Amino acid sequence: MNSPDPATLARLMGLMCDAIALRGAQQAEAALAALDQALALDPSFLPLYMQRADLLQEMGALPEAIAACAACLDLAPDYDEARALHRSLLQRWATQCELQTADEGASGSAALIDLARARLQLDQPLPALAAVERALASGQAGLALHALHADILLRLNRHEEALECYPPAADEDQARALHAFNMADILRRMGRIEQAQAAFEQALRWHPDFPEAEVGRAHMLLSQQHYAEGWRAHEARFGIAELARRGIDSPRPRWRAGEPVRGKRVLLWAEQGQGDTLQFARYIPLVAQQAAEVSLCAPASLLAVLAPCLPQVRCMANPGEAPDHDLHASLLSLPLLLGLPDPRQGPPSPYLAAQPQRVQQWQAYLSALWPAMPRRPRLGIAWAGRQYATVHHSRDIPLDALAPLWTLPADFVSLQVEVPAGDQAAHATLAQRLHTPTLVDWADTAALLCALDLVISVDTAVVHLAGALGVPCLLPLRYDGEWRWGVKGSQTPWYPSLQLLRQRERGQWGPVVEEMLAVCTQRLLQPK
Repeated sequence: MNSPDPATLARLMGLMCDAIALRGAQQAEAALAALDQALALDPSFLPLYMQRADLLQEMGALPEAIAACAACLDLAPDYDEARALHRSLLQRWATQCELQTADEGASGSAALIDLARARLQLDQPLPALAAVERALASGQAGLALHALHADILLRLNRHEEALECYPPAADEDQARALHAFNMADILRRMGRIEQAQAAFEQALRWHPDFPEAEVGRAHMLLSQQHYAEGWRAHEARFGIAELARRGIDSPRPRWRAGEPVRGKRVLLWAEQGQGDTLQFARYIPLVAQQAAEVSLCAPASLLAVLAPCLPQVRCMANPGEAPDHDLHASLLSLPLLLGLPDPRQGPPSPYLAAQPQRVQQWQAYLSALWPAMPRRPRLGIAWAGRQYATVHHSRDIPLDALAPLWTLPADFVSLQVEVPAGDQAAHATLAQRLHTPTLVDWADTAALLCALDLVISVDTAVVHLAGALGVPCLLPLRYDGEWRWGVKGSQTPWYPSLQLLRQRERGQWGPVVEEMLAVCTQRLLQPK
């Protein structure tokens, strides 16, 4: 989230121009060195990653080029050009590895492991599994290979087998800690929350300086509504390099728990996804009541809905535009910093509002689309999350699995911005049943939600927006739901307008859709 100052930007552009000139002079290594020097100046300057990826692929270093694209997408997950290049490079790498392993004598080569990695990243788990099993059969070993094997099995919903992937831990404390951490992560995915917490704690006993394990433990605590301890443990995330890189670059200190902010100028920033930002935006007015000034740095896509609801806060998308401040804090730290660990202590929903004029426009639009009287219930549906960077396949519901819903005497609106590739054929056949409007921004989405009778959405930002607006919403949850939704029950203290519909068997959406159908019938179609 860094924004280079003019002098740094001039230096960056100079080094990029040097790299282009050196590349043209067939001095690829020198060009790469110039780009690396630029990245040392500003590791968040996206054009550097793209130029580096392009140069590396020209040099034939495909894994390194893929890593450069992945680093770019880690900073900007919706960067279309980086996404396209990343997939193209993965395809080339997979083809290259296939050729290397075609020879029977090469069956034990490292190319098999590379092939498995490439196929998994391309979401081709069965070919990935075949490659990793060949590598294991040839005598390949090591924690990285066992972890890759487990990841592939998890993608195939074969969690029990994944749990058996790791051999007994070595005698070194760090190896034991990694073994316990890997076990904990699989147990978490299996919904064994208490066992996962115990395994994370075991990892920390072997290796106390292990922020990933501390954050895993925090999530287990929060899942069980042990909020005070969970939020304290969650601060360890700032020790994780990947998350720290997403943080804001500020010369001022971070706001610490117990530190008063009376008379202080506070910069708040969105740390992770759009859903997290919407969920924790509820606490911003409380900070504004205490601090002298509050500014907020959040994704530009969300400012259209956030800024009008925060008139006392200066909002911006570019950290370089942030005013001078005395302290800064991530939104996800606010329950701890404000001493309000339990969500029931925080501001209730609704805490965001849609623009009335836009709501009226959507109501008129829907009435013109479906003029029949009496008016039928209007349902909005989001069945999948983002389809870039890390795709959470277990969260998404295949569109075909929702077929029972189309029997309802209701009108359906798609809230999907991006239809998954596997759903596009089914989506095309539903054009007359599932209307797909154009959504301009999140403020537009907020207004549409308020014009509907009910929202159905998997665990995406749409759910958080509906909850923040107080719009009735059904949330179909995968078996290994996130910490914020707890481990049982159909209600959540975060959003009273949500009803949770939990998977009872991992990967099985059929019973959830049946429950969804029953709830819709009861809520919308039965006489009051």
